[in-house]
Amino acid sequence: MKNLLMAMMATMALAAGAATQTKTVWRGETAAFPLADGVKVGQATKGITVRTGSVVSADKVKWGDESGTGRWAEVQVPSRLAAGEYRLGELVIKVLDRTLPPAAEWTSFLDLWQHPWAVARYFEVEPFSKAHYAKMKPLWELLASAGNRTITVTLIDQPWNHQCFDAYGAMIGRTRDARGEWHFDYALFDQYVRFCERCGLGPDIACYTMCPWGYRVSWTDAEGRMQKQAAVPGEPFFEEYWGPFLADFARHLKAKGWFERTYIAMDERSPKDVKIIAETIAKHAPGLRSAMAGDRDPALFGGIRIDNFSIGLQHVTDAFVASAAERRAQGMKTTFYVCCYPAKPNTFSSSAPAESFWIGAYAPFAGLDGFLRWAWNSWPKDPDHDPRFGNWPAGDTFLVYPDASPSVRFLELRRGIIAAEKYRILKERKALAETEIAELERSFNRGDALKGASDYAALETLLETRVNR
Repeated sequence: MKNLLMAMMATMALAAGAATQTKTVWRGETAAFPLADGVKVGQATKGITVRTGSVVSADKVKWGDESGTGRWAEVQVPSRLAAGEYRLGELVIKVLDRTLPPAAEWTSFLDLWQHPWAVARYFEVEPFSKAHYAKMKPLWELLASAGNRTITVTLIDQPWNHQCFDAYGAMIGRTRDARGEWHFDYALFDQYVRFCERCGLGPDIACYTMCPWGYRVSWTDAEGRMQKQAAVPGEPFFEEYWGPFLADFARHLKAKGWFERTYIAMDERSPKDVKIIAETIAKHAPGLRSAMAGDRDPALFGGIRIDNFSIGLQHVTDAFVASAAERRAQGMKTTFYVCCYPAKPNTFSSSAPAESFWIGAYAPFAGLDGFLRWAWNSWPKDPDHDPRFGNWPAGDTFLVYPDASPSVRFLELRRGIIAAEKYRILKERKALAETEIAELERSFNRGDALKGASDYAALETLLETRVNR
């Protein structure tokens, strides 16, 4: 009878407009979360900023639009705000006496690849014009809010053989004169890197690639004509094409002060190709780093130095995880990725939102450094109305919409990264009991997640409860 009376009183309070929702945050945190039905959000207070919106198409969260099917709120809390409870109408923000560092200082290594040409096509602007940069800016800044550590640049045209709706172009010009000598133009490369830095991306510069899908490379000849040829690792033209470039590129990077944070990046290449590329880099640009996203057993790459090594989640092995600490001590990074597979967990439009949270939070529980995904904004023709492209699952090619509205998937991914960063801080400060750490590490189980046996939503609640206690 007592419980029934309490339920009736709660119902009466809701009807009277007294319903509240409490969100617990740290100082310095930007928290996005679903709003309960009927909760009215009031004016910001004490430097806290707040905005609300709703899901207006697929999983697009449109701030300022309440016409959609599910409501969301985003609050930003000043880093020096006093701990306590702050009421914004019927939304109560409970600020703990803990501070979350700025995104640029998070330890989680996030690598979501950017696609400038998709932005240019969608908005019908000249690539890398002032209008183009203006359209990219809010998209890139939103990505930076999740702590993205890489700037995606292209050394050649179509490094992925036009695998998405828009082809990638080259950011470094390459010509060959009548004497057969190579010349390189870094103006666009330099301009773009500086732009990304201003948006908060980096510091790493991931350069794709010395091993494009199909091996085709191009250049402009002495008559101004475009030439193309296959540059297969191990064959003479590969050395002829890449040797002079690597030496000149290293010189340019050192002059800019960028050498130590630049990587020659590869995507799902064979161990044979990766080995030859590593040897070619060491020969012509000693000290220049490499990065690779691998789609097979990492043991196959044994003996090859890969400074930033990411493995598809379904190929992550215990040995790969065990190597992460030693690699970290040597200044190398070890991460995991998802793409059009596995089926779970993933960030497809059809994926449960909590799967994205799991992906964002998983790395520290496995002893890895972070997460990679190939497509921040590789939009199909009309992402607002049809998130499909080719035979891939809907939403596979993007996490943000053209007007810089986030997807639910991105908000949940960022939420998971934030929870993981809090976990790391509390663990280092010994503010979590050993039993709690063990419980969380058991819960974020790779095998269970891949089998679809994880209760992703329950894990999200568990982790957020622990780190926001």
